Amino acid sequence: MEILLLFGTIGMPELLIILLILLLLFGAAKLPQLGGALGKTIKNFKKEMKEESSEKPSLKCPKCQTDIEEDVNFCPKCGEKLK
Repeated sequence: MEILLLFGTIGMPELLIILLILLLLFGAAKLPQLGGALGKTIKNFKKEMKEESSEKPSLKCPKCQTDIEEDVNFCPKCGEKLK
């Protein structure tokens, strides 16, 4: 909380100063490349987070280690009772 009070919020004048500093450091030709790289990085990060959360843990038959669906009572390969 103290850090927030120290820095406050970033407004338009502050953003313009940051952009000017970036322009001086990297030059006008590099800024679009930096923005594109940052955009791709964020897009890939969001994609990986979405894939990770949508993955379901795979269930395996204790006897033959075949991947099985969650709602079956018997293994389709070996016939082992699962529940």
